[in-house]
Amino acid sequence: WVNELLPNDTILLPEDLKDVLEEQCDRISQTEKQVLSLLAKESEPVTLVKLLENGTIPSSDLINALQSLARRCLIEQQANFYSISAVLRQYIKGL
Repeated sequence: WVNELLPNDTILLPEDLKDVLEEQCDRISQTEKQVLSLLAKESEPVTLVKLLENGTIPSSDLINALQSLARRCLIEQQANFYSISAVLRQYIKGL
C-alpha cells in the first residue's frame, strides 16, 4: 500500500540522514551546489559535455567542482559519466 501513497521515485529520508546530508552540503562551494542541482535533475548519468551545455558554469570551475564532489563521495563517476545517488537526488529535490 505504500506504493499507492508515494510516487515510484520517492525515497523517504529519515531526519538524521537529512541532518548528515545538510552538514555535507553546508561544506561545499556554491559551484558544487550548482553541479549537484544539475545532476539531481538527470535520471541517468550524464557526460561532462552535457553538463557544459548548461552553460551556467565555466568549464574549469565545473571540472574542479566535479573532482571535489567525487573526492567527497557526493557524486559517482564511471568513465566519462557523472551521477548522484538516489538518496542525495531526493534530498536536493526537497530543498
